[in-house]
Amino acid sequence: MSNGEVHAAGVSGVDAGPLSLTVRPIARLLNFELADDPVYDGLELQWFDDHLHGSGMLAFLSRRANRRVDYYPQRGLRLDPAGYEIGGGTGSWTETDFDVARLEITEDGIDAEVQFADVDGHLIQVRIDDRDGRRRRRAQLLAPVSAGIDRPTALLLVWLDGFDLVRVTSPRPVIRIGGREAATGRLPGARLHRRQLIKYAAPVCAVELNRKHDGPLHAVGRGRDVELTADGSCITAVASEQDGHRVRVFLDPALPDVRGLPDGAVEEGRWYVVVDGVRLTGGRWWATRSGDRVRLGLDVEERWRPGRLPWLMRLVTTAVPVFRRWPTTYRWRAVVELGSSVTMTSTWERTTSDGGQAYRRATRS
Repeated sequence: MSNGEVHAAGVSGVDAGPLSLTVRPIARLLNFELADDPVYDGLELQWFDDHLHGSGMLAFLSRRANRRVDYYPQRGLRLDPAGYEIGGGTGSWTETDFDVARLEITEDGIDAEVQFADVDGHLIQVRIDDRDGRRRRRAQLLAPVSAGIDRPTALLLVWLDGFDLVRVTSPRPVIRIGGREAATGRLPGARLHRRQLIKYAAPVCAVELNRKHDGPLHAVGRGRDVELTADGSCITAVASEQDGHRVRVFLDPALPDVRGLPDGAVEEGRWYVVVDGVRLTGGRWWATRSGDRVRLGLDVEERWRPGRLPWLMRLVTTAVPVFRRWPTTYRWRAVVELGSSVTMTSTWERTTSDGGQAYRRATRS
């Protein structure tokens, strides 16, 4: 921004603030819903290959009964379990030596295979290969994963670049849970569009805005830049960059240093988040002070507005409104206690949620 300067920790101006931003690069991703398995209702594979996490696979399965998620990171990966509070929460986190772990995405499709035992001793087997020698036209998509989070710990935005659906090809996908063949969800009109409801993307950028917090204000400079007004008194943007992905949260007008708000002050403005140059969502920010207490909020008011999509994905994201509307079901609230030691307690709330049931009804999963 023209009136902003990037400041690091220890310089004059705002050296701590209420906003936090985490960027997690994911090299490749594949997921699908399970339509008929009695234990699990979904499976996802993520492949990491960066200095932050290392190289290897993370597999996770969502349980049908309680929507809790069991995670299986390949031994040696450096992952933070706190960043994976999706669905009904974490069931288990088990470092795993996979029998087979491969997830490759090429110009003409996907080649994926994984085999491992779950915490109950059931063998999980997946083999998908839809490569056909023809270059694919892919899209960008904001994943609706956060629509199904019961108790959010952050605003999780998973931006899928190079998104596509698996083609109907031969051989067909093989998915087995405990030796039993499992069917995936499906989209209507498969004979026409020749797609399966098995999704993949590369690369992927997972963003956490304002993870739940209870402690001192966030220090400037811990993996993020803070852009300030010329006099250093207000925050115009917060930015973070990892492995080529850049994320910025803009505030207009700039957010004052909450420690310097006069008693009785009421401030408000607009905010929005941009991931890799694409605006995803935004809304209203506000801050009020009463005595030694400052209350802050972010209301998410903007739906995701997709850019150019292939006709099938445009149809799906229009017919299933959760794809575009889910961000507006989130709001962030924080209380800052002033004094000799300034602390903040913050949390995210869902204003409404159906646990992802609208999506599952539409895809028969």
